Amino acid sequence: MGKIKDSVPIIGVGGATGSGKSAVAHELRKYKATIIDLDNLSRDLSQKGKQVWKEIVLAFGSGFLDHKGELQRKKLGRVVFKSWRFLFLLNRISHPILKNQLKKIILHQPPSAMIVIDGAILFEAGLIPLVNCLIFVEAPEEQRFIRLSQKGLSSDEIRSRMKSQKFISCLRRRSHIIIENDTTFENLQQKIALTCQLPIEKLGHVDDKIR
Repeated sequence: MGKIKDSVPIIGVGGATGSGKSAVAHELRKYKATIIDLDNLSRDLSQKGKQVWKEIVLAFGSGFLDHKGELQRKKLGRVVFKSWRFLFLLNRISHPILKNQLKKIILHQPPSAMIVIDGAILFEAGLIPLVNCLIFVEAPEEQRFIRLSQKGLSSDEIRSRMKSQKFISCLRRRSHIIIENDTTFENLQQKIALTCQLPIEKLGHVDDKIR
């Protein structure tokens, strides 16, 4: 009987901001997975002179660049997360480039490698068809708020980010596995270990929960 860790080459890990999806993705390193962090990939593609950087400067102007010409992502984020129109524009610029780069990275991995794609934008960026198994990580809003505040975000920034994630429910509905991250990290580790032992045929049940 096939296991996820043995038989699924590409796993997507998504969830709302502050849910702990990155903790789940990084825990999968224990199972020899290659982790592709979409935030880090987006940051790399937004460096000065690269295509995303050029498109953002054309669309939003140079007011979001620092004195060295590098994109100030946090400053841009404070604006786009408060405006659906600006967020849509940014996504229209960045998502096709991100998807193309992701495909290139996947193609350069060994055929036997297990790849984990970590990101909240799997649905709206059109990345769902690339994955064989989609794990959705969820947590109560109060816990997510606390986790984000511990990362230094203000209450306004947290609310703006939460409000901007309009496709999270769509991502959840498309998920094969749902992991509830509502207690301790040790408990989360146990749930991930259990997930990796699920038989491959269990992936057909969208509402399977790992409590």
